[in-house]
Amino acid sequence: MRTSIILLGIFVTFLSLWACESETLPPQNSQLGLEYFPLEVGRYAVYEVKEINYSVVAEPDTQQYQLKELVADSFPGQGGEIIYRLERFYREDDTQAWDLDSVWTARKNKQRIVVVENNIPQIKLVFPLDIGVSWDVNALNSREEQLYELRNTDDALLTEMVTPVDSLLSDELFTVIQAESQDTIINRVEASETYLKHVGLFYKKSLRLHYCASEPECVGLGILESGRDYRQTLIDYGYENK
Repeated sequence: MRTSIILLGIFVTFLSLWACESETLPPQNSQLGLEYFPLEVGRYAVYEVKEINYSVVAEPDTQQYQLKELVADSFPGQGGEIIYRLERFYREDDTQAWDLDSVWTARKNKQRIVVVENNIPQIKLVFPLDIGVSWDVNALNSREEQLYELRNTDDALLTEMVTPVDSLLSDELFTVIQAESQDTIINRVEASETYLKHVGLFYKKSLRLHYCASEPECVGLGILESGRDYRQTLIDYGYENK
C-alpha cells in the first residue's frame, strides 16, 4: 500500500511538471520559419523592377518601374485561417503617384503559404523551412506539376542584389528555385525568389532566354533570338500610418 502511494505521488508530480513545461514552451514560429513571410495589415514593400524583352525583329525593350505591395486588409477564411488582401501598385518612378495594378490574397498556416495570383492559388513556401525540401507550387490548382526547391542563397545571386537596403543582407536569407535549365547553349532558364527573415521577399529573378539555333553557324555564339529578363529588388519597406 505504501509503495502504491509513493508511485502515485511520483506520477502526479511528473504530470504537474509536464503541464508546467508545456504551458511555458515558447512559440515554434521561429523554428518553422514563418517570419520569412510576414503578413500584417499596414505592412508594405516597395520594389525596383527592371524588365528587358528580347525579340529577333526589334531592339531589346527595357522597362524600369516601381512596384508596391501593401497588406491592405484581412478577413476570416475557411478552416480558421486569416486571409490577407494584397494590393499591388505601379508607378514609373518616385516622382509619380501610385496606381492600383492588381489585387491578390494570401493565407498562412504552420504548413504553408498560399498566394492567390489572378485567381490562381500557388503554394509559395512550405514549413518548416528545410534546405533541400521541394514541393509542387500548383498542388492547389489545375496546372501541371511544377516543383520548387529551397536552397541556400549562393554568392553569384548575392552579387546581383544591389539595393539601398543591402545592409539588411545577412546569412538569414534563403532562395526558392522555381525553374532552372541545364541547357545554356540554346535555352537559359533561371527563376528564383530570395527571402529575408522578418522582411519577406527581397529579390525576384526570372531569366528565360532563347538563343539562335536555326542555323548551324550560329549555335553556341550566344545570339539572342527572344526572351525576357526580369529583376525585382526590394528598396523600401515598413508600415503605413505608423
